[in-house]
Amino acid sequence: MFLRQYWYVACASSQLGAAPRAVRILDQELVVFRGGGRRPRALADRCCHRGVKLSLGRVTGGEIACGYHGWRFSGGGDCVHIPSLAPGRRIPERCGVPAFPCVEQDGYVWVWLGGDGEGAPPPPPAIEGFAAHRWDQGSVELGCAALKGLENNLDWCHPVFAHPWTHGQFYIALVRGLREQLLEMRPTPDGMTLRGPVREDGGAPGRRAAQTLLSFKLPDRVEVRSLGGPSRRIVLHFVPTAPDRCRMEWLIARAMPFGPRVRFRREEPAILRQDRILLESAEQAAAAQGAFGEHHVEADAPTLLLRRIIAWAARGEWEQRRASVPERRVIRVTA
Repeated sequence: MFLRQYWYVACASSQLGAAPRAVRILDQELVVFRGGGRRPRALADRCCHRGVKLSLGRVTGGEIACGYHGWRFSGGGDCVHIPSLAPGRRIPERCGVPAFPCVEQDGYVWVWLGGDGEGAPPPPPAIEGFAAHRWDQGSVELGCAALKGLENNLDWCHPVFAHPWTHGQFYIALVRGLREQLLEMRPTPDGMTLRGPVREDGGAPGRRAAQTLLSFKLPDRVEVRSLGGPSRRIVLHFVPTAPDRCRMEWLIARAMPFGPRVRFRREEPAILRQDRILLESAEQAAAAQGAFGEHHVEADAPTLLLRRIIAWAARGEWEQRRASVPERRVIRVTA
């Protein structure tokens, strides 16, 4: 269920330099490059001459030239130069490749795959407070569906078991054991939130008790934020690249307010690697067993709501269906 009427991350801004870059979003192979004024552009990654990938070519004068015969295309996808044409010959009509809206914002190059909608698309969804932090940033290919990555990061109870020596919940459980907690789940206009621990009335369980807010925003963003206690901020985008694969674009706020605004890291953080191994195992099980017979308990309510939101959004029904979701649900778990 690919959601097309949304912006997706193509790559980190720092990773798009002078050379073109091949990326895959949903089922679309794209080439992104910096055109005139270093503005990012996105085209279908194929030359209309022989079908060679444009990402194998080069950028010249703000245009991209195919590496096979040098056919050159503007950022809008029009063929503007064919080296083999004799003087006086015209470029054939309708020579060009599909172009997609592309903008740069909050440390990323974004692409809109919404198709032939009327007018310009809305702006990409801002990363709230982006300018207030300094970030480590990276990208990881995952051998699982994007939905599994999203579910994992709304799963309150897995860190104690999945993240030994890397997650705060593991250390808390190591010292005091598992305890009963209440969580608050709410729908939002563009997704949902999960907050905890809370009291029955929604307040914090103690004056100094730290809370965590997990949020999902359509189509592919999950955010982890501390509410009290040590500051923590993680923003993850799970960009679908196939029904059973995705690309995780991650941002983790640095504790120390020094250095560049965004620092790209090629190594995979240990805590993300722990998740990846488990998620890829789950994907393999689903592929081998077909309709895998899951069994659910109350703690799975957030991930089950997430599935419903994405299914409704895929059918264009989320706005009207949101009224059927309780405005607030309290979930009792042991974690």
